[in-house]
Amino acid sequence: MESTSSRVLSNSLFIYAGRVANLVINFFIFVYLANYLGESAFGRLSIAIAYVGTFDIIANFGLNQILVRELSGGRMAQGALLGNAILFKLVLTLLAILVALALLPLMSYPAEVMTIICIIAVDLLISSKLSSTRTIFESIFQAKLRMAFPIACNMLDNLIFAGLILTAVFFFRIGLMTVAVLYVVCYLPGTIWLIWRFLRTHEVAWKPQGEILKELLRETLPLAFYLFFSILTTKIDVLMLSWMRNEAEVGIYAAATRLVYPLSFLSTSLTISLFPLLAKYYGMNDGRFADLARRGAKYVFIIALFVSGVLTFAADPIIHILYVPAYAACIPAFRVLLLSLGFSFICFFFIDILITARRQKMVTAAMAVSFVINVLLNLLLIPRMGILGAGYAKLASSAAAWFLLYLVLHFQLKIDHLLEWPRLLLLTAALLGTQWLMSGVNLIVHIIISLITFLAFLWFFGIFRYEEKEYFINLVRHITKRT
Repeated sequence: MESTSSRVLSNSLFIYAGRVANLVINFFIFVYLANYLGESAFGRLSIAIAYVGTFDIIANFGLNQILVRELSGGRMAQGALLGNAILFKLVLTLLAILVALALLPLMSYPAEVMTIICIIAVDLLISSKLSSTRTIFESIFQAKLRMAFPIACNMLDNLIFAGLILTAVFFFRIGLMTVAVLYVVCYLPGTIWLIWRFLRTHEVAWKPQGEILKELLRETLPLAFYLFFSILTTKIDVLMLSWMRNEAEVGIYAAATRLVYPLSFLSTSLTISLFPLLAKYYGMNDGRFADLARRGAKYVFIIALFVSGVLTFAADPIIHILYVPAYAACIPAFRVLLLSLGFSFICFFFIDILITARRQKMVTAAMAVSFVINVLLNLLLIPRMGILGAGYAKLASSAAAWFLLYLVLHFQLKIDHLLEWPRLLLLTAALLGTQWLMSGVNLIVHIIISLITFLAFLWFFGIFRYEEKEYFINLVRHITKRT
């Protein structure tokens, strides 16, 4: 019988491998589109995607996280819970589309942008990148620690998107409108495959039940307010840039964000696997919940430090390699966004810990403060500094959210020593010193040396102990056995 820890880590491995592959495909196709379309057209596409993504607030409503928690905890009958959750999600998604289209005339966007928004609004039903109806099916596989199939569906989406875009551009030299249509069409096969597999492997009671719907609404409502502020914080910089600056600046800023935000998978892949286990351990009073929280927080911090620290110093060659010269203006903002990403990494995991502990209201309060800081700084800095101001606003709001969530975990959940600060601060200083010494070194050499020295620092400062070694040995044994 496989151990729980081995199962979680194997699930994380599948998620990491799949998301890396999806990231690489999605990453290069959007870099290609940014260079092909130019900064103004890419800016219009980015405005449309950001606008539609804002209405994730309604479509999500916290239902995905609550469903994973309840399926892992086993408090409700699975068939009835699944059926009512899917119906609830479908209603929310349709409502999101209607509200998005109803508010669109108030935005005063150019006609082309408004048309693209109408096309991309379909993604609220079928996309794997938004909290659409499709994602409710993905969350069910997540609860069972079986994420390989949803990852495969996402892989299919990205391969189809890449194939359609490359073929259309090569043979037909398509315009922005066609790109938007292909962006939506690519999600249909993966969505159909996912739902088909779900219906074959799960029994669902489709009859609406008032008590279950009431319970779902009661649990999701506090989380919905958190997501309201969280999603707005993610999208508001692009939207406010579109209101206060021109489309070219939006496109340049979006080119930077397209490189930064996909990297969040490095954190979320781990937290997705740990979330069901956190839900299982919470309330057992045997110390396993706090131990898993500390272990996960340490791993996420290490990942965040390496990614943010190394890439911040390597920002200049990365932009020059990937983009045409017109996008070089995004380099300063890119650096700032990478620093912001480090704080966001840790926030994702802190939020999952608090959700499992039913502290949604505290999460909401922290994200509300972060959102207000973001908006105020955007209003102050964007007119003066353009895209760099938007980056600074993102950094400040992310740091504020991280600090507030850390305080909640310490004082509300009484999780002491959540992070080993003396060792981690030494690790941070050592990494940053190494990066400063390697300024100007070839990008590939820079990354390789950074990885080697970072691993050496982890060993030297005693951050990875013998128990971590055993942890990963067990994972390898488990994967070998499964293979």
